[in-house]
Amino acid sequence: MGNKIIRETLINRKNSCLEKLESIPNLDSFINKILNRFFKFNFHSYKKKLKKEILKNLKEWWVNPAKGIDKEEKLLAVLFEYGHFFKKNVKAEAYGIGEWKNHKAYTDKFDMGVNYDFTKEFYASPGITLNFFDTLYYLDEDKLPKKYTDEGLNLDNYNDGDIIVLNDSNSIELVAGYDELIELHKLEGLIAIHDVLVELDENKEFESLNYANNFMFLIDEHDSGEVYPLLIKSK
Repeated sequence: MGNKIIRETLINRKNSCLEKLESIPNLDSFINKILNRFFKFNFHSYKKKLKKEILKNLKEWWVNPAKGIDKEEKLLAVLFEYGHFFKKNVKAEAYGIGEWKNHKAYTDKFDMGVNYDFTKEFYASPGITLNFFDTLYYLDEDKLPKKYTDEGLNLDNYNDGDIIVLNDSNSIELVAGYDELIELHKLEGLIAIHDVLVELDENKEFESLNYANNFMFLIDEHDSGEVYPLLIKSK
């Protein structure tokens, strides 16, 4: 039941983003261009590759004593963590969580806090590829069209000690639909990852993990304060 709620919650959040984007009159052409590129992303192919990647890393890293993994340690969760995502072929590293003060089954995003610790050597291990973020590469500061940058600032016109006021009125971050565009990429990707994890779990692929009751696969952006549950697995 918990995994169905996770999926429903992610879908509801995704649909809300789409509704907001569709309600914006005269959506910015650059935002719309990225959006249309994202709609062409092949999630079917992504899921197939992700399934192979998870099974490979599960065997070679997450339960492998040769990598220093202590198979006697109980796992409360596996946390996938990623950093800057305005680039192509984003990767999320995998961390085994062995201690966690507020451990329970979550079905929506939450703040994990700092009261948790990792299991032995299950730290920054190969995790999963998040290349559904690829089209956000064009939001990187170096790739933005000039209209969204502070151009025309000639430092030759200033003397030492002068106060320089930057004009951020054209910042891409202020364009209607910017936040929803990013959120849509993330949510659609998380739904795909969830579907793969559910399929693998139904096929008993995670039984080699020494998991505790209400074990979870989780994902977050580093230092974001927002952790999303991807799968709940009960004893």
